[in-house]
Amino acid sequence: MKNNFIPILLGFSAIFLFACKKEYSSPENNNYCSMSYVTHPKNSQYQAMIEKYTKDGFVGLTVLIDDSTNGLWIGSSGYADIENKVKMSPCHYHHTASIYKTYLATIIMQLVEEGKLKLEDDLASYITMDILDKIPNGTDVTIENLLQHRTGIPDIFEADFLLDFFNKSEKSYSIETLLGYVNKKKALSQAGTEFFYSDANFALLSMVINNIEGDYGNAIKTRIFKALNLQESVFMNTADDAPGGLADSYWDRFGDGRIENVSDWQIDFTSGLKGTDGIVTTAGDMKQFIQALANGTLVPDSLLSKMTAFSDVPESEQQKHGITGYGLGLMKVNVSSDTWYGHFGNHIGSGAVALYNPARKITLVAFENTGTFFSDKIKPQLYNQLIRDVEAIAY
Repeated sequence: MKNNFIPILLGFSAIFLFACKKEYSSPENNNYCSMSYVTHPKNSQYQAMIEKYTKDGFVGLTVLIDDSTNGLWIGSSGYADIENKVKMSPCHYHHTASIYKTYLATIIMQLVEEGKLKLEDDLASYITMDILDKIPNGTDVTIENLLQHRTGIPDIFEADFLLDFFNKSEKSYSIETLLGYVNKKKALSQAGTEFFYSDANFALLSMVINNIEGDYGNAIKTRIFKALNLQESVFMNTADDAPGGLADSYWDRFGDGRIENVSDWQIDFTSGLKGTDGIVTTAGDMKQFIQALANGTLVPDSLLSKMTAFSDVPESEQQKHGITGYGLGLMKVNVSSDTWYGHFGNHIGSGAVALYNPARKITLVAFENTGTFFSDKIKPQLYNQLIRDVEAIAY
C-alpha cells in the first residue's frame, strides 16, 4: 500500500518542514509509574528487548505483558517527547487508532445481547436510504458483514482523502463527510463474500450505534470506560480533549532516520475522523479492556465465540495487515503456531498492539510513537517481530 502514497508524500513534503507540536504536561503518576518490576523473573529480558527496538528506529515504546505464570510486567524505552527530552514511561497516554474497532464491536455485541439489534439485520434498518444509496453495496450489507469487513465497500483512507487532509486547513470530518470518499465508487466484491479491510464499515457501525444509543462516543464512555472504571481512557471529540501526558507523535517520512514531530496532525486524526477513531489510553487501561473482553465481563462467552469465529483472509491482506484471519471486530494473529486475537492500531505518528493469547492466557499491549502507516520498516517490526520476541521470552 505504501508505494501508492509516494506521490502524496512528495506532494506535501514541504508542509512537514514547518509542522509544529502542541505542548502537553508530563503525565500524572499512576500505579504503573510508581511500580517496579525488577523482581519479575523476565524483567531483564523484556527490558533488553524493548531497548533493542528504540535503538533501531522506534522513538519510544511501552510494552505490557501479563501472563498466568509470571504475572504482570510493564516497561518503557526511548522518548515520549524528543524536543524536551521526556523519556517514555508506562503512564503515558497513547493513540489507539484502529483498536477503536474492537471497542465499537464490543458495543454492537452488547446491543445484540440486549435484543436491540441482530447480526443478520440489514444496514438499511438503521441508516436512511439517502446515505446508503450512494455507498457501493450500501443497501445489501448486514451488521455482521460490516463487523467482518466483508461488505465490498472501499476504504475511506486512500489517496484522495489523504491529499485533502494534508492540504486543507479543516481537520474535522463528520461521518457523512468521510463516507463521501467512498460514494459512487465501484464495489470491491459482492456483499458478504470477500474480505477487504475498510474503515467505512465501522463508520457505518458508528452510525448504527447513534441510531440506537444517541451517540457512539457516549456509548463508548458509558458502556466501556465507566463500566470498567477506566480512569485513564479518554474519548476525544476535539483536539482540546487531548490529555496531559499524551506521548508526542513522530514520523520518519523518508525512512532515512530523520524524525519529524507530527503530534498536531496525529491529534487531528484521532479527534477529527468521526466514527473511525477517537480513543487515547494507557497501557494499563488497555490491558483491563482486553482482559474484560476475553473473560466475559463485557460480552458473554456465547457472543465472544462469534467474535472469535475467524475467517481466513487473502494472502494480499495478510501481508498488508499482518493478520491471518478476521472475526467480528477482532484480528487473528499467528506469527508462530500460537493464536492471538485482538487488534492493531496503525497511524501516521503512532502504532498500537492489543492482543490476548487464550491458550496461554497472556495479554500483550504495546504502544509506540513512530508512525506505522507509511512505514515498511516500523510496521512489520511492531506487528510481527515484537510478538515473536515476546513469545520467545514469555514461553
